[in-house]
Amino acid sequence: MILFKVVFLQVAWFLIVLKSAQYNSLVTLALCLLVLAGNYVVFSPDASKRKYWLFSILFTLAGLVLDGLLISFNVIDSNSYSITYLGLWPIFVCYYDDIFKKFLNVRSVYLGLLGGFGGAIAYWSCVKLNALSLGEAGAAPLLGATFAYWFLFFPGSIHMYHGTKLWDRFLDKTILFSFDKIGFNRHKKYFDENLDNLNLQNKSALVTGGTSGIGAEVAGTLANLGASVTVTGRSKDKGKRFANEHDNTAFISLDMADWSEISNFCDKVDALDLIALNAGGMPEDVKFNDEGVEFQCASQLVGHYLLIERLRRKGKLKQGARIVWVSSGGMYLKELDLQKLFSGKDYDKVDTYANVKRAQVTLVEELAKASEWSEYSMVSMHPGWVDTGGLKEALPKFYKLIGNRLRSAMQGADTVAWLLSTNKELEDGKFYFDRSTVSPYISSKYNPSKEQREKLVGKVKELVALKLN
Repeated sequence: MILFKVVFLQVAWFLIVLKSAQYNSLVTLALCLLVLAGNYVVFSPDASKRKYWLFSILFTLAGLVLDGLLISFNVIDSNSYSITYLGLWPIFVCYYDDIFKKFLNVRSVYLGLLGGFGGAIAYWSCVKLNALSLGEAGAAPLLGATFAYWFLFFPGSIHMYHGTKLWDRFLDKTILFSFDKIGFNRHKKYFDENLDNLNLQNKSALVTGGTSGIGAEVAGTLANLGASVTVTGRSKDKGKRFANEHDNTAFISLDMADWSEISNFCDKVDALDLIALNAGGMPEDVKFNDEGVEFQCASQLVGHYLLIERLRRKGKLKQGARIVWVSSGGMYLKELDLQKLFSGKDYDKVDTYANVKRAQVTLVEELAKASEWSEYSMVSMHPGWVDTGGLKEALPKFYKLIGNRLRSAMQGADTVAWLLSTNKELEDGKFYFDRSTVSPYISSKYNPSKEQREKLVGKVKELVALKLN
């Protein structure tokens, strides 16, 4: 059966090389898709359907890059090239399960040589079959370029196709297949602790914004592990209902934008071991707290800092207390804008939210360096794209577009609960996603300068100074 497959694929290769230019490109595309689909049905590759077809697309793009370079540098005559030749690349995926899988234990350098010679021979065969014409420089550039490209591409593609971690790293770069529930289920395979087996007896916890969504799942998980959990929120009805439905929990009404209320809360609450700073929200229109600070910034950034700083000064943080700031993946494409952060200038709810979440991550990085916080563990994280009522209300178009791929509130809460309950030491100041540290910056462009960092910390401390006396 394998021999038949190899013969069939070689025949398909010759047909495309010799005949495809004579037909409409859609005919060739249909033939390629038919071959790929037939291979998947008949030979049942180990790869998931999504992975199989995504690789077919990636191979086509890889072919587009190589052929484009060869044409751009006049290595091959553009007049002899047919776009239908790209159909050869996805068909190559048909070899990767039952044939090339046998090469997994071969050293990469030997795979590179095999791929290099194979790629060069394939292109040279096209020339000898008069399907391609060489440029003015002759055969040497074609053989050298195709050998070098395939020397790198072949071993890399085999290990990516069969190597789960390499494939996962690639998918994580796409964001689309990382922040959703598919990404969570992939990452979950690497979790080495079961939350249900952890013990938080005699621990006291606080979850802001803990009456619904991610916060409610975090609070419920901590309570199930034995912690005494206080949840806060603005809705007394939601809070009372939550406390009635969960053992080991209590509700205290608290508006994180009301700094006087925060000060009073800190005076009443017992000493804490665990804190999840989760309260959030995206008001449609700009509004300000009593101190004139934009609402999202006042509650999610300054309010949360005031909370933990007052608790620390009141001796309400036990030694080794863990503090987790719940940020958002939305901050990845946002540079810190200090001018808009506190003033609400040119208010846009989504842009403001991303700016505040970027500021949270930056503040955590700076506080973790400060000597007064050395006795405690402070980190930030983002939960991915989570199906919550708040998201549906704030971003209806985004919700409608990928609603069926959003994470559940429980999946979004997993890393927060794990950070607060794991027996492992946390890396202070770091940014976490799905139980692993990740960079909060997709490029240096989004990394705030030293001056911005100093101004951010200084301004936040200045705003809360009166409430700390």
